[in-house]
This record gives sequence, structure tokens and C-alpha cells, in this order.
Amino acid sequence: MSKKKIETDEQPQTMEEYLLSQLDTPAYLKDGTIATVNGKELTKQEAIATNILNLAMKGDVKAAQYINSLQMRAKMERKK
Repeated sequence: MSKKKIETDEQPQTMEEYLLSQLDTPAYLKDGTIATVNGKELTKQEAIATNILNLAMKGDVKAAQYINSLQMRAKMERKK
């Protein structure tokens, strides 16, 4: 019994490419509904960002440091 390789025109995605492509898809909650804020559906990227902000607001030092580093980078970019 031989195994046939399925030919496709698609190039295989790397792990990074797949993860990045998933960030723009809807964020689903445990109950299967799509996460929303003020009636707007959230993408996974928006949900992750919201979670980081919420963690920082609760005192998570690493989350606060990450946000601070983003602010510093943005400030440096504006000066260029």
C-alpha cells in the first residue's frame, strides 16, 4: 500500500505566517460567541491588546513594562 502525496498549489505556511494570519480573525469566547466591545466585534489582535492593557491596570509589572516600551518606541519614531 503506497501513500500518495497530495499536490497543492499553496506554499506551506511557516508557524509565524500562520499565527500572523490568525490575528485578524474574530476572537471567540469560551461560550462560542464573538468577543465584542460597544457592539464592535474584536479581532484576536484587539483581544490580546485589551488583555495586556487590563493586566497592566491590575498591576502586572511585565504587561506595564511592555506598554511602556511600546510608548517609548512610538515616541522615538515620531522624532525621526
